[in-house]
Amino acid sequence: MIAACKLLGRVLPMLLVGGCILREAKAKPEPLQRPLPAATRFARLTHAQWANTVRDLFEVRVADELETSLRPDPNPNGFLFDNYAASLSVDDAMWRDYQRVASEIAKQVTSDPRRLAKLWPEAGRAAPAHARGLIVDFGAKVHRRPLTAEQAQRYLEVFEAGHSAYPELSAVDAGVRLVLEAFLQSPHFLYRIEGHGQSRDGQIRLDAHDLASRLSYTLWNTLPDADIFARAASGELEDPAGLASVAARMLDDPRAEAMVLSFHAQLFERDRLKQAAPSPARFAELSENFTAHAARESDLFIKHHVLEQNHGYRELLSSSDGFVNRELASIYGIDGTFGDEFSRVSFDPARRRGLLTHTAFLAAHATSLDPDPIHRGVFVARRLLCVPLRAPGSLPPLPAAGGRTNRQTVEAHTETEGSGCAVCHKRTINPLGFPFESYDAIGRERALDNGLPVDPSSVATLDGEQVSVKNGVALAERIAESPQAHACYARHWLEYAYGRPATARDGALISQLGADSVQGKLSIKGLILQLLAAPQFASIDERDL
Repeated sequence: MIAACKLLGRVLPMLLVGGCILREAKAKPEPLQRPLPAATRFARLTHAQWANTVRDLFEVRVADELETSLRPDPNPNGFLFDNYAASLSVDDAMWRDYQRVASEIAKQVTSDPRRLAKLWPEAGRAAPAHARGLIVDFGAKVHRRPLTAEQAQRYLEVFEAGHSAYPELSAVDAGVRLVLEAFLQSPHFLYRIEGHGQSRDGQIRLDAHDLASRLSYTLWNTLPDADIFARAASGELEDPAGLASVAARMLDDPRAEAMVLSFHAQLFERDRLKQAAPSPARFAELSENFTAHAARESDLFIKHHVLEQNHGYRELLSSSDGFVNRELASIYGIDGTFGDEFSRVSFDPARRRGLLTHTAFLAAHATSLDPDPIHRGVFVARRLLCVPLRAPGSLPPLPAAGGRTNRQTVEAHTETEGSGCAVCHKRTINPLGFPFESYDAIGRERALDNGLPVDPSSVATLDGEQVSVKNGVALAERIAESPQAHACYARHWLEYAYGRPATARDGALISQLGADSVQGKLSIKGLILQLLAAPQFASIDERDL
C-alpha cells in the first residue's frame, strides 16, 4: 500500500485530495476564525453517501468496520442534519482513512472475478490497451460526469504504473487495482464539485451533471443511476420541466424511502431513543428490543403517511393511526392478539394523536424513571416551532420529588421569579413540555404521579398568541394547525434538501411553502418537489460562499 501511495502521489498530483499527497496539497487548516459559510461548491460526501456510492459502483457492501472507522462527520451547532456541506472537509486523519479504505475496497474488487469482470470484461482482460475504455466509461460514473481528456490520460498513467505497485499481480490486475484506488481517492469522487455552469448576477448555475448529482444525493443519498446520467447528457435536467419530471420519478422510487425516514429520524432526535434506558426496576415488562420497536413504529407511521398515502405535515402530528406489535400494544393499552410483527391500529383520538404521542418521542425525551418535560418542551420549541433558545447556563439536576409531582418539582426548580431559568422555562419550555405529563417515561398513559393527580394543562405560545391546552393531544392538534409549525417544517426540509442553513433570502420560499402546507395545498412529497423546483436548488448564491 505504501508503494501504491507513493506512485499515486507522483503520477496523479492534481487528481487526489484526501489521498496520498494531501500533506503536500493541503496544509493543516488554521483554526476557524469566522462562522461556516452557508454554502460551498465542494460538498464532501457524508459517510453514508460514501458507503452507498461504493456499494452502487462496485457491488461492495462496505463492511461496518470500514465505514465506522472513518472519523465521524461533524455536527455543527445549530444545524440539525448530517449533511451540512460547508462543514464537511478532509484533514490529516481523514486522508489516512480514505487511503486505507480505498486500498481495501480496491483489493476486494480485484480479488473477486465476478466483480472484476463487470468492470473489465473477460474478453479484454489480456489487453492493457483496453484500459482507456475502462477508465473513460467507469470514470464517468466515479466522477459523476464525463472525464476530460487530461483526466483520462492521468488515470491511464496510473494504470501503467500498477505493476510497479503490485508486482505480484498481472499487469492488468495491478493496473485496475491502482486505478480503483485512484478513483476512490479522487476529489471528483469524494466531493460533489458543483458550479460548472456560468455565473450571472451573483448566481453560479449548476449544469446538468451538477443537477443530476444534487438530485440523486438529495433523494437517494447515492450517485445517479444510468437513466439520470442519460437525462443529464441529453440536457433534459437543465430544463425546469425536465428536472421536475425526473425529481417526481425519483421521489416515487423505493430508493427515496431511506431519505424520508432519515430526515424525520434526525428531526425527531431519534438518536436520543438509542440512549433511552428505562429503569428495569420500574419497567420490568420491557424487552431489550423496546427502543428498536418504538423506532420501527415511527418509521412505519411516517412511511404510511408520507410515501403511501401522500399526506401532508398535519397528518404526522394529528393522525390517530399507529403501528404496534405485542410489546407496544401492551404499552398503549390496546386490546387484541398481537405478535412480533407490526399491525396498523387506530388509537382513540382523544388519547393519541401523531408522533408527539407515540412511544418513540416520549421515551426519547424522558429519564430512566420519569417523563422529562424540560427536554420535551425544548424539542417542541426548537424543532417544531423554530423558536430560538439560548444555551442554558450551569443548572443543577432536579432535586428529589419529596412528595411532589414531576411537574411541581420542575416548576419549583426552573420558574423562580428573577432567576435566569425562569425567562425561558416559564414562558416557553415548560408550557410546551407539561402537556405530555400524562405519559410516563415509556409513553404509557398515567393519571397519577407519585400518588398525586397529573396536571397536563398548559398555556403555550403559538403563532404569537397564548393558547390554552388541556393535554398533549390538544397541543398536538394545535401545532398541526399552526402556520408557525408548518413554516418551521418547510425550513427544515429546505436545509436538509439544500445541505445548508436557511438564509434571509429563503424567507419568501419558506413562507409560501408553510402557507400552502397548513392550508392543505401541499403534501410532504409536494413540498419536497417544490423545493427541488425552486431557483435556489439549481444555483449557488455567491454571497453564501
